[in-house]
Amino acid sequence: MAFATPGFLWALTALAIPILIHLFQLRRFKRLDFPNVHLLKDLSERSRARRKLRHLAVLLARCAALAFLVLAFARPYLPGRDPGPADGARTIALYIDNSFSMDGENANGRLLDQARAMASDVISTYDPKDRFQVMDGTFEGRQQLLLGQEDALDAASQVVTGPQVRPLSQVITRMGGTLAGSGEAPERLVIFTDLQRSITDPDQWATDTTREVTLVPITPQDRGNLSLDTAWFSTPVRRTLQQETLHVGITNHGDHDLVGVPIRFTLNGAERAVATVSLPAGSRVDTTLFFRNDAVGPTYGVVSIMDAPIRFDDELVLAWQTSSTMDVLLITENEAQPSASDRAIEAVFTADSLTRLIRSASRNVDLTRLPGVDLVVLNGIKDIPSGLTTALASFVEAGGSLALFAATGKEPGNLRPALVALDLGAMVKGDTSDV
Repeated sequence: MAFATPGFLWALTALAIPILIHLFQLRRFKRLDFPNVHLLKDLSERSRARRKLRHLAVLLARCAALAFLVLAFARPYLPGRDPGPADGARTIALYIDNSFSMDGENANGRLLDQARAMASDVISTYDPKDRFQVMDGTFEGRQQLLLGQEDALDAASQVVTGPQVRPLSQVITRMGGTLAGSGEAPERLVIFTDLQRSITDPDQWATDTTREVTLVPITPQDRGNLSLDTAWFSTPVRRTLQQETLHVGITNHGDHDLVGVPIRFTLNGAERAVATVSLPAGSRVDTTLFFRNDAVGPTYGVVSIMDAPIRFDDELVLAWQTSSTMDVLLITENEAQPSASDRAIEAVFTADSLTRLIRSASRNVDLTRLPGVDLVVLNGIKDIPSGLTTALASFVEAGGSLALFAATGKEPGNLRPALVALDLGAMVKGDTSDV
């Protein structure tokens, strides 16, 4: 048996802790005077023997548990067919970049396939008695073990792409890091990568003259790639039978202009909108998709493009709640005597058959209604009560929409506490100019 991190075995010195606890727990027995101690002496000796045996069993159990814990962190393993480095054997570490960018292609095919083939060629050129460390971006613990030539070839062929993106400085530090000081640290590091700008950081590389680092660049023929960056709606509320406008941001990371790139939008699995867009090289373009929303309740949509071979950034998934009606709570200064602006706002919402308007005065608001409405409109309120301010802050934080129309001629200072609590900034002065 061998250990991947033998330095951790120093932690076995912690076995002294349960031994010290055992020694401190030894009890001194008090002397009792009694006319006839024959029976008591026999009983005391038997009890003492049982107690010592029980304490010894507890001590052994504690030591065994601590020892097994230390051995687990030392990561024991059984050597494979190649039991250990022979005289004159060398240790080589290989890293295969398996980020999604390695799905790109050039004249020789897929980049990751080329990296795996090159790694296999490097392994095959060494002597069968040499030892190898094969790593990828997952940084799995088993990749810290040294392998024989056949096992290394098998490990290199099983590397697949994944979401991990590792800076090269971190890769170089990781390669052979746990083997340092064990006499088996790699003397040569070979890195197969496409040298993406985001991971190439030579100024952060650790200087180590005892190891030779070889970079094998595998670059795609065309670094073109499209990515869906953002998607947003023109309006904050989704309603059934409403014409929706969905804005989509697309970036062309390539060096060539693209014309007529198709964009598709599916709603609950059914295709609802298709559009095309042209993107100059290195530019970002916003386009729009139009569709009618006829689903009620939880709804999801998917915006997608086709951009082989790098496809991890070709989809955006959106989810929202669709309501058949929109509940609007209009809070005014005086519900019994509505102002002209109150009547104007009421006319806007009552003209829409899909909107249900609820009216209330600022001093008589039923706060339990707030979680069930989609929009709260504050119109002409001179002072917002503290209880209403707290409820509105929770409503907005939960995703509700709030519109505030200040009272005409009202000093801004009276609304400042509510504006601060609602994170709406502050009113400096009123402007009564006609538009």
